[in-house]
Amino acid sequence: MNKTSRTIITLAVVLAGAMLASALMLKFTPNDSWLAFIGWIVFFVAIQTPFLFVRSAQDGCMAWLARFQKGE
Repeated sequence: MNKTSRTIITLAVVLAGAMLASALMLKFTPNDSWLAFIGWIVFFVAIQTPFLFVRSAQDGCMAWLARFQKGE
């Protein structure tokens, strides 16, 4: 449950950041259409997609470090 909630929060942050960046891009560019807004969202989510997978990769690869920190 903890990993699921962390993934949902990360996904929400990525989507919120993409929407904010898309809104700023529409503010500074002459395209004022919904299609342009959706296109910018897809672009920014695609850029941030590796951020979604970094946490899950670190949990598996670095789990052995937690054992040594706990003193086991």
